[in-house]
Amino acid sequence: MGDSAFSLPTLLVIAPAAGGLVAMSMLTRRAAAITSLLTFLVQLALLVVGVVQLDRFADRAGSNVVPSCGDSAAREGANVVLAQCSDWFPQWGIQYHVSLGYGALGLVALTTLVTAGASAFSWWADRERPAAMQGLMWITAACLTGLFVARDLVLFYVFFELMLVPMLLLVGVWGGAQRIRATMTMFIYTLLGSLPMLVGVIAVGIAANDAISAGGADLAGSSTFSLPVLSALAADGALHLSNWVLVAFLLAFAIKAPLLPFHGWLPLAYREAPAEVTAMLSGLVSKAAFFGFLVVVLPLFPEQLAGGWGTALTWLALASLVYGCFGAFRQPDPRGVIAYSSLAQMGLIVLGLTSFTGGGAEQGIAGAYLQSINHGLVSAAAFLFVGVIELRTGEREFARLGFLGTGRARLVSIGLVIALITLAVPGATTFAGELLILAGVFRGDVSGPLVATIGSFAVVLAAMYALRLVAGLVFSDRHTTADDAADAHARFGGDLGVRELLIIGPAVVALLVLSAWPNLLHRPMNQPPVAITTPADPLLAAAAAGHDEHESDESKSEDTKSDTDAPAADAAEEQQ
Repeated sequence: MGDSAFSLPTLLVIAPAAGGLVAMSMLTRRAAAITSLLTFLVQLALLVVGVVQLDRFADRAGSNVVPSCGDSAAREGANVVLAQCSDWFPQWGIQYHVSLGYGALGLVALTTLVTAGASAFSWWADRERPAAMQGLMWITAACLTGLFVARDLVLFYVFFELMLVPMLLLVGVWGGAQRIRATMTMFIYTLLGSLPMLVGVIAVGIAANDAISAGGADLAGSSTFSLPVLSALAADGALHLSNWVLVAFLLAFAIKAPLLPFHGWLPLAYREAPAEVTAMLSGLVSKAAFFGFLVVVLPLFPEQLAGGWGTALTWLALASLVYGCFGAFRQPDPRGVIAYSSLAQMGLIVLGLTSFTGGGAEQGIAGAYLQSINHGLVSAAAFLFVGVIELRTGEREFARLGFLGTGRARLVSIGLVIALITLAVPGATTFAGELLILAGVFRGDVSGPLVATIGSFAVVLAAMYALRLVAGLVFSDRHTTADDAADAHARFGGDLGVRELLIIGPAVVALLVLSAWPNLLHRPMNQPPVAITTPADPLLAAAAAGHDEHESDESKSEDTKSDTDAPAADAAEEQQ
């Protein structure tokens, strides 16, 4: 990178971090809100620049090429580059290595949109100390953005741990009556995953250093913790990692996702945190685990995941999916329903990732990526929707809610849209994601038709909790008493206003756009941030062969036609 060039991924990290620090220093609620708005606009402008630069880069280098430090500009002499490598601790082989590809861009855009909605909700709800709250939200977004663009394993670990600090403060300071217990539970669970992961990072560095030293001149000077280098070494069979290193990473990501049985922190944290913080916890923090599976676990441990460990992860993800669906249906409150539905959806997403060793690897990974974006938007919209109802009615239990949709068309419309997309009805973007995942799982080596069949039935179970959620809020619930429903109906007031629509609306609109055109994310879905070695898809190969054969037949027929037409043309010439 030239001295005068700007690193776009670095700017995407700096903008929300700076905006968050400035917002925390504001003295009034209005000033903090304006700072948050300006931070969102700056980040949005940077994302637009990223789309333009990535499209230009794809036209020059190909849509499947991820920007690297050696090739990161759309053209020679560009002022903006998409990757940056700088020495951080060179004596230990650690670099500040960031890169912005399509896969990272989609997750950064999700982070920006959800954080903006959460920040707007905190302003509308008139929280105490709004400047500090909004500032911590944008600092969390900066840590998540740094994690999504990090291509050095140590840098990835730093951002993975840093994002926990502002989230703990948001839950511990602004949470409910049991906020301290919820914060300590989150901290203990995360610590149990973080310390083994740190040991795993060190073990990967030692193994990579040995592999690079044995590689001779070809690998001389390579960064020890570079994720692209580690992926290439693993693909060549030169990176020898113990099963216990895999367990260390799996434990950290399973807790963060979360997956069964590492979800013990989830119910209390989701109930005690403010609605806007829960929207970020469910919609964004869980995506850090998905990204970890995508850029660390799959590329570095292909041999282990092709065997018993892959089978174990598959059934763990499937168990999380089934347990989450039944658990969501049994919850007495809307937050509990959404919390356990998030557990189910993360199980489905991880299930899609486990198909990477089979013929449907591309389908499974693409579906997992699409479903991660879908889940981030759906869960954020649902928690903000429920948060509005909680603040207006002062109630959290289904037993004291119901019939809120009477005379409130906007409330009913948004509630039904969220429920239908959660249901994954045909035409919804969630339907496209689930279809791709199940197709990939069906053709997976460690999953197969049995797992896909059980997963299909579990996906249908979403109808139980999705319909109960919307019925218990905007219509009626069998446990709701008439007096309690009347009280909540009276306290709610009129229909959703402009402010509430501006808070919930962007996520809902994004879901509707993706439902109309899921292929909008085709490049992020098909461009993993780090190269993953997958087997060739026989169906795609057969389709390509058929396409080539068809083109060959067409060219032959055109040649025959031209040969047949030639004498007729000569005869016509002679007659003239």
